[in-house]
Amino acid sequence: MSISFFMLIDCRMKEKIKTGISVLIILILLPYVAAVFRTGSMSGTEEPARQAGVEDLVAEILPAQMPVSYEEEALKAQAVIVRTNLLRQAMSFYGNGTAAEAASAVRESDLEALGFTFYPREEQIRLWGYDSWEQYAEKCGKAAESTAGQVLVTEAAEEEGTLPDLPYHAVSAGRTRGGSLLGEDYSWLESAECPDDLQSSDYLKIETLDLDEVPRILSRDEAGYVTEVSVQGETLGGEEFRSLYGLNSSCFTAEQTETGVRITTKGLGHGLGMSMYQANLLALEGMQYQEILHYFYKNTQCISFS
Repeated sequence: MSISFFMLIDCRMKEKIKTGISVLIILILLPYVAAVFRTGSMSGTEEPARQAGVEDLVAEILPAQMPVSYEEEALKAQAVIVRTNLLRQAMSFYGNGTAAEAASAVRESDLEALGFTFYPREEQIRLWGYDSWEQYAEKCGKAAESTAGQVLVTEAAEEEGTLPDLPYHAVSAGRTRGGSLLGEDYSWLESAECPDDLQSSDYLKIETLDLDEVPRILSRDEAGYVTEVSVQGETLGGEEFRSLYGLNSSCFTAEQTETGVRITTKGLGHGLGMSMYQANLLALEGMQYQEILHYFYKNTQCISFS
């Protein structure tokens, strides 16, 4: 036999030995690798799940309130609104004296009881799809972290050691409403012009209601929203009428047609506080989130509670 034949046999034997050693190493390390994947710990022991902090919760609530396609500065403004409202509710829920104490106490498991819709990771993947969720989650997380610890306060709320309730809505009827409708606690909330809201596809909606008579509008506020209406022998508040008949807005007109009562609404939502659509267009024009907040909540200051 030639020398090359013996060399070939020798090479094949070496390859088999190498393969055998590799398999042996894998078999030895397999339990360790499995433990790391199962527990996420290099020691192979179970580690307690990380408790979501207040900024994590703000990031989870944010996409339930504002479209994630909106500009970053608009999302930042909404993040401050989310945080203010969340801590206000938490202070009452947990009986904490300060916003900082409430921020330490608030838990994801209590968000529903606090009145908030939120999207944890699993819901985000379902909502946006696996290919997009990471991008959108990062955008919401950035809005929360960029404004970390910031809340809006009014002079009265700051003196009382509380936080104000900050209303917001999707699209105004061209102008937001003053807070006097909600009572003395909202007297600080002034009306703001929103001319760009007229561009929204949700600005105008026409629908027909099956009513025996045309609702008689008794009063409107300064922004054009109905505050009192007579219908079917009853006198209702504008928001009560809107809720009863599932209307987009309480800024509406009513007229009789051959098929029923035609209701034309302007805007989407109650019209109080920040119009998110207008806020997004202000962000597109280059306005920073603090400026956007001041535009809609004139008698407030943006401060850090921590």
